[in-house]
Amino acid sequence: MRTCINNKRFIIIALFLVGFTIFIFGKLFYLQVLKSDYYKQEAIEQAQGVVKIDLPRTELLDRNGVIIAASIEKPSLCVVKPKELKDIDGLSRKISRLTGEKSTYIAEKLRSRKIFTWLARKLPEELTDEAEEIVASFDGVSLIREWGRDYPRGIFASNLIGTVGVDGGLSGLEENWESRLSKGQKEYIVFRVGKKSRLYPLGLIDSVVPQPDKIYLTIDEAIQYQVEKTLDAICENFNPLGACAIVLSVPEGEILALGVRPTFDPNKPAETPFAKWRNIAILDSYEPGSTFKAITLATAIDFDTKKPYEEVPVTPLVIGQYTIKDDHPPHKNFYSLEEVLTYSSNCGAARIGMSIPRQTFYQYIKKFGFGSVTALDFKGQSEGLIRRPEGIPNKVPPWSDLSAPSISFGQEVRATPLQLALAYATIANRGIKVNPKIELNSPDLAPERVISEKTAQVITKMLVNVVDEGTGKGARIPYVRVAGKTGTAQKLGKKIEPGRKGRIAYFVGFAPAENPKIVTLVMVDDPIGQVYGGTVSAPAFAEITSFALKRFNIESEPYTKNEIALLTGGL
Repeated sequence: MRTCINNKRFIIIALFLVGFTIFIFGKLFYLQVLKSDYYKQEAIEQAQGVVKIDLPRTELLDRNGVIIAASIEKPSLCVVKPKELKDIDGLSRKISRLTGEKSTYIAEKLRSRKIFTWLARKLPEELTDEAEEIVASFDGVSLIREWGRDYPRGIFASNLIGTVGVDGGLSGLEENWESRLSKGQKEYIVFRVGKKSRLYPLGLIDSVVPQPDKIYLTIDEAIQYQVEKTLDAICENFNPLGACAIVLSVPEGEILALGVRPTFDPNKPAETPFAKWRNIAILDSYEPGSTFKAITLATAIDFDTKKPYEEVPVTPLVIGQYTIKDDHPPHKNFYSLEEVLTYSSNCGAARIGMSIPRQTFYQYIKKFGFGSVTALDFKGQSEGLIRRPEGIPNKVPPWSDLSAPSISFGQEVRATPLQLALAYATIANRGIKVNPKIELNSPDLAPERVISEKTAQVITKMLVNVVDEGTGKGARIPYVRVAGKTGTAQKLGKKIEPGRKGRIAYFVGFAPAENPKIVTLVMVDDPIGQVYGGTVSAPAFAEITSFALKRFNIESEPYTKNEIALLTGGL
């Protein structure tokens, strides 16, 4: 009898345990599966916010691994429940001092919202103490660490690199490469725990944050610093409206340095007007002035309308009601083509240009890369301007009788500084077109011959003579053969500020001339005082190029005794 009772108790307990287990698993199934979405939403509502946090942005480094644009954690301030704030006006004033936003706008936003609200995002690291002080002073404010951008070298190449805002790139490579640099976002639920907010991954998102990717640029830190230093000296001495310098490698076309003035601090972009963020070396075009004469002579020699040592008149040239004359009167009535380039004769260049069939001249200019964007992965590049000889009906007029001679010495044509530097790189590369690169080890484009190797060698010799004996003496580098050309373009049709003369001073060239490795361009927009490329830009070219040659241990072939005497004034 007792055994029967025990068996019944055992069965009752077992049934109870089984039932309880079924109930527990059923409840879990109900909560975690059938009601999963409901409770997830309840959790979100209780947390008062789901936020999207940027993953670490791809870092940008120079060719040697020096970080230019880094991804670091930065302080951000938020409010989980704005309605619970006690001193909205006081808080708004504090936040306004950090961000520059109007305090009235911040206060209005806080009073109108009931859920999670950002107060300030991705503040500079040096403002962390102030952000923490706000958290301590205002109950309800939390500090969250977000991934943001940091530029450890300040203004270093900032017009090229650009800057970012809360929602991504705003200028430069940061904007152009947004799809490559941004790694997306992760969603988090925000819970307030005590006086701090905590982020918890939403759903089953992996909580491990990946290390940022890296892109190596062609920029060389040391050469870039030299460019920045030289441009600062130009600005101090000549107070121009703007200036830029570009250093390219030959034959690779790698941009070793690109500096622009005015510039800005990408860590504090709001402190500088947007116009100063602009990369004028790529986005803006200018008349190239006398630097274009090398293109004119290369075309005439390559197409065989003129021989290298053929002589042309350099007396004033009358075309209709216009008279073309040289800035400095020639010392004789006829110059060889080499002398036209050496002494930068407008009259000589005009007559050479007029000897070239119009369509042929236009085609060579286009082959050199003018009138088209470069192969650089940079949105918004200016194409420059070169009109078709036949024009475009109802849109663009055809060339006039004045067009060919004017284009021959750099008027009626516009080019970006980068286009002009690349044209000279093509001459330096024995006539094969050089395409620009900004990313290290990016693939080469198929080679394209623009002029013959013989023509390139002839033009190079002429450009050496410009530096040794002509207008480019300021670009000399001791014991290095330099090939290059000065240019002083007029800013036609532009309103000129009082005290300025409306000139753009250029020097563009390459070294060593016998085996070119470095191409450098310096452009100065409307300097005050001195205005000619030979006095304003040529010395800057020499300073930058000399440094770049030493940086890469590039040596020139020894000069002969006569060459040394010429360079030192002994002849």
